Amino acid sequence: MTTPPSSLTQSRNKYALSKHYLGKKVEDLPTPSYLVERSRFQRNCEKMLWSARRLNAPFRAHIKTHKTLEGTSLQLRLNTDSEYKTDRIVISTLPEGWGILPLVKQGLINDVHYSLPVVKSRLAELELYSFEVPHLRLMVDDIGQLEMLVRYSKEESKLATKWSVFIKIDMGTKRAGLTYDSQELKELLDQLLNSEAKDYASLYGFYCHAGHSYGSADKAEATNFLLQEIENANNAARVAKQIDGTLQLVLSVGATPTAHASAEWEAPDLGQLEGVLELHAGNYPCCDLQQVATNCVSLDDVSAHVLAEVVSHYPNRNNRNPGEQLINAGVIALAREFSSIPGHGIVVDPSTYGDWIVGKLSQEHGILFPFKEDSNCKFIPLGTKIKVVPQHNCIAAAAFPWYFVIEEDTVVDIWVPFHGW
Repeated sequence: MTTPPSSLTQSRNKYALSKHYLGKKVEDLPTPSYLVERSRFQRNCEKMLWSARRLNAPFRAHIKTHKTLEGTSLQLRLNTDSEYKTDRIVISTLPEGWGILPLVKQGLINDVHYSLPVVKSRLAELELYSFEVPHLRLMVDDIGQLEMLVRYSKEESKLATKWSVFIKIDMGTKRAGLTYDSQELKELLDQLLNSEAKDYASLYGFYCHAGHSYGSADKAEATNFLLQEIENANNAARVAKQIDGTLQLVLSVGATPTAHASAEWEAPDLGQLEGVLELHAGNYPCCDLQQVATNCVSLDDVSAHVLAEVVSHYPNRNNRNPGEQLINAGVIALAREFSSIPGHGIVVDPSTYGDWIVGKLSQEHGILFPFKEDSNCKFIPLGTKIKVVPQHNCIAAAAFPWYFVIEEDTVVDIWVPFHGW
């Protein structure tokens, strides 16, 4: 009797999964599944490190999309002779941080930034984690967070060193952070640099993320967002240096579209930078429809796909020609995300049945629509396995217990992501 995939889900044991799946063809895999084309993933990582080098900026790799040890190794360009490498990462969850400790212990990761503003309930764990890594950087964007760090350090902490913090700068996304010209930033800096807080925390730099650059229509627009990131981080640093002119700061900027734009950027004169420029990004190893929509990358750069299966045909439903099709990948597998490209995903393989998009989602159901009403689409035969590019791979990947890593449609590795918070 064959081993049912569900029996391996709970343990997510790489050895057991590898024993069962290595060498299998994509057509033999269960659906829905998450596929990572290793050569594309690796190529994307190499290109990003080269882009950072062109900016003369160290690169900080965000591992939030794949959340794996193996993917992180490729982002850092370990086990290669390449001069384009990095030992800095960003994590968005603590399981990611604990999961990459083997690379830390090998001396391959030196600097870890936990990218969400700190919360009280995780301070004890962050303290424990700080003993495991050479340099841990926290994020703050509220004076209350700083007070919380000071209180914890005075009453509970066994740390012999100060907390090292980035201040998050909001440069238009309006998700998190403070604007560089706000009174709140001035008060936070004054507290950090002039009160007893300076005995427990030190300012490492400023962090900008142009999340709204995902709406860029081309590289020129993405480049403009990159310039805004640099300008906002630099302006914040200038405010800090008015309080303490001796500060040595890092200006960490980036989002995947702005980082992609830097690859062909002939940098203008940025004027005097008040710190060392650092580039960061996370989605770039995988890419997705949101990245393709920026015209900074193409579908050929997308390395991660959802493998689904055609379940049902509905001829002429909703006056569509030839109709609609049901697949076994819904909102949990694909994510209900959007971009200027229609649908929640597009079918890229097989391509011989016309252009189909995922037009509608339920929890486990996906409905394929013809891309255009006058298209020459034909129904994909029932049972056919299809590769779908999601709108946003960071969210789509999170639902899968493991990833099938493939070369030429053959499974060559299994990556087990660090799930949870």
